Formats: sequence, C-alpha cells, structure tokens
Amino acid sequence: MRTIYRLRFFCLVVLSIALWGCASSPADLLTPQGALRMGLYKGTPTSVLDFDGPGQARGIGYELGKNLAAQLEVGYDPVVFEKNADVLAAIKSGSVDLVFTNASPDRAKYIQFSKTVIKIEKGFLMSPHSKIGSLSEINRRNVKIGYSVGSNSQSELPSLIPNASLVPTQSTKHAIALLKSGELDGFSTNKAILYEMGASIPKSRVLPAVIGYEYLALGTPQARSISDSLLNDFVDRMESTGKLKEIIQRSGIQGLAPN
Repeated sequence: MRTIYRLRFFCLVVLSIALWGCASSPADLLTPQGALRMGLYKGTPTSVLDFDGPGQARGIGYELGKNLAAQLEVGYDPVVFEKNADVLAAIKSGSVDLVFTNASPDRAKYIQFSKTVIKIEKGFLMSPHSKIGSLSEINRRNVKIGYSVGSNSQSELPSLIPNASLVPTQSTKHAIALLKSGELDGFSTNKAILYEMGASIPKSRVLPAVIGYEYLALGTPQARSISDSLLNDFVDRMESTGKLKEIIQRSGIQGLAPN
C-alpha cells in the first residue's frame, strides 16, 4: 500500500513539474504576438516625437518600450496613433501590449499599471489672441477652452471651470489650429503637451497656475493578469541605472513635478 501511495505522489510531482514548465512566462503573456506592441501617439514628449521625421524618434513612452523589449529579448513594434483616445482603445481591446499614460482610476479598470514613473503638472495654454492671464479669468461664460476627446480633462474641467464653454478637439493638431485662429481661447491638458503645442504657436502662453497632476505609468491589458513585478522591476532598474533620467532628458519634456 505504501508503495502505491509513493508511486501516486511521485506521479503528482512529475505532473506538477511538467505543468509548471508549460506555463506561460510573463514575457509570453505580455507579447502574445512575439514582439512588444507599444501604443503611442504623436506630438508629445511623454509618448513619441519625430516618429515620421528625418531625425531619430524620441519620447519617454517610445524609449521605455524599446528598452523593455530589449530586456525581454523580443522584437519592438511601436504602433503610433494620432490621438491618445485611440491608444486607450487599443490597449482595451488588446491590439497593443503596452502603453505609457496617466494612471487614472477609470483607466485602471481595464489597464494594469506599474508604479508611477513621472508626475506632470496640468494647466492651460492660452491662444495668442487671448489676453487671459489667470485661472479666475478663464471661468467666464464667453471663454472657450478646448480639451482632447477621451482625456481626463473632459471629465475634470466641467467642475473646475463650470462657466466656461468647453470645446472637444480630436487631436493636438486640431487644437493647435483652433488656438492659432482664435477659435479657442485656451486648451487644457498636462503641461508636457502644452509646452510642446506652444512651441508651434508664436506668442501663446502656458499659464503658471497648476490645476492638478497626472501620474504616468506603464500599463498592460488587465485581462492578461501579468504580474505587477514585471513592470515595477523594470521601472526600478531604469531608475537605478540612470537610464530613465537619460530618456527624460532626451525627450525635452517640461512641466515635470517631483514624484
């Protein structure tokens, strides 16, 4: 009888080892297509800049994805969209594997986030046609303030400036055109994007007022149930080796706040 029990126990051990060996690794769960598909959108140093230009692509999200792919020894496939709303839709559907975005409670319902990587101030970029110089002047009935469709600003601005007219825009390119023409008095998002937009709008101004913060982190689809340690250990390594600091400097980002 003891021999039978021992034989059963031995078989169970062998089976457990076999099943463990067949289990998907974190890298397999993260990159089911064999390469790391990084969801990005144009026009911001937090995501990607110069992707289609003659120079080398840069941006915090772009470079973090590239470094993680190298660490996992998989290919890197940056998937670039025109707007962040499309990036969020892609990670929600699982058509991209990784994003670098604001870790808001709403997004955490379908994105599994790492620890905070950077913290950015939020504020307003004012059109060159506007003379507004303070937050109190914005909260008036005849003031038109733009926001990106699908952004956190869309849900936050109504309570912050209830008297202003809020105008949805489809992309930063669309918002820039409206600011240049004077159809918008201002635009609200994080200051990294605002300063990048302002660089292409002569005489525009980023107001000094800080209306909140965004906490940007790496994120994977919730449905994949990837271990938190995979991304957190990667972020820790990027910080400890100084690579994160180098990436931030190359991006040219402005508006950062201490974590």
